[in-house]
Amino acid sequence: MAPAVLPAQNVAERLINRMKSDDKNGDGKLTQAEFTGPDRLFQQLDEDGDGVLVLAEAAQKLKMLRERIGEIRDLNAGNTDARPQRMVPRQRTPIISGVGRRQVKPDYENVRYSDHERHVFDVYAAKTEGSEPAPCMIWIHGGGFRRGDKSEGSLFSTNFTSNGIHFVTLNYRLSQHAIAPACFDDCARALQFIRLNAEKWNIDKSRIAVGGGSAGAGLAQWIGYNDDRADPSAVDPVARESTRVSALILLNAQTSYDYRWIKTHIPGEAWKGDGLQELFGYQVEKVDDLSEEKHRLIEEYSPINHFTKDDPPSLFYFRRSRDPSIAEKNPMDGIHHPIFGLELKKLADEMNVRCDVFSVESPTDLAFYNRRWDHAIGFLKERFEMK
Repeated sequence: MAPAVLPAQNVAERLINRMKSDDKNGDGKLTQAEFTGPDRLFQQLDEDGDGVLVLAEAAQKLKMLRERIGEIRDLNAGNTDARPQRMVPRQRTPIISGVGRRQVKPDYENVRYSDHERHVFDVYAAKTEGSEPAPCMIWIHGGGFRRGDKSEGSLFSTNFTSNGIHFVTLNYRLSQHAIAPACFDDCARALQFIRLNAEKWNIDKSRIAVGGGSAGAGLAQWIGYNDDRADPSAVDPVARESTRVSALILLNAQTSYDYRWIKTHIPGEAWKGDGLQELFGYQVEKVDDLSEEKHRLIEEYSPINHFTKDDPPSLFYFRRSRDPSIAEKNPMDGIHHPIFGLELKKLADEMNVRCDVFSVESPTDLAFYNRRWDHAIGFLKERFEMK
């Protein structure tokens, strides 16, 4: 009888071949627009939410998952008495289709922080001893401001909750719903709403960090580097709450959304990105005709323009090399290039604010990137003064 692993491997090979055929320009990467498979599978394989699948990495993940499933099936087909008892509960563990990580259900789901259908967040409660309020990490999903969902946070929420840190992941209006500043305002309000209601989830409102991947990282920075939006005289109690945070955790981030800044600092054509055009409502062919008002809007919502010496420390993790030539070869590598973080680090170093930028230059660096949550949580525990 053929080993049970073979059918699973065939499924993986079919998916890999499908992705290869989707790669029409042969650059070894796929955007979601190029990917012909299910949107959910793309989002699950896109671990860092930067809107790009590296085919070699995605293929390896699929193969590993299918081999694992095949081994479990093979084990189930044999003598159950011979199975190690520790394997039994693993068969009942919910596994997301397409990736070998558990999807955890939030403790509080779709908590509404304003009126739009996208104005919701999920809370994953920390595992703590005693009743003292615990610190919180707020995660903002990526997707080029045009797609994405808070559910991506479920894939790594336990990294935080198992270490005594509450984890909140939120949705915000996308560009097709409303252009900037809508998504920025949404994320700031979500933070204020969480602070106002912190007691409901046993959150220590004085120890809150924010972070995100790609677009979410930019939204997090804008909150973290901006002046406090608290308005003590506001009629709305949410608006009275502070937007200052303790730290920033950022994956494949942009530090500016100004096409002029990007054109100056990032080689290639990243500055022409569709996501930027849709975020601010302009056409790249007509940038020479943009009004002063539109330019002021772009400048206002570019995080690097707000960085000051009293801002929180930032950790930048990039899944790319610092080599500028990769940005010339592929705009998607350009819009997620470490240069964004390195330019902000120059300001941070001048102001003596901690800003660490990690990129992938070697297999050792890639191994570190894959263990980024361990590093980030150690950093947060230090910031939160946790034991």
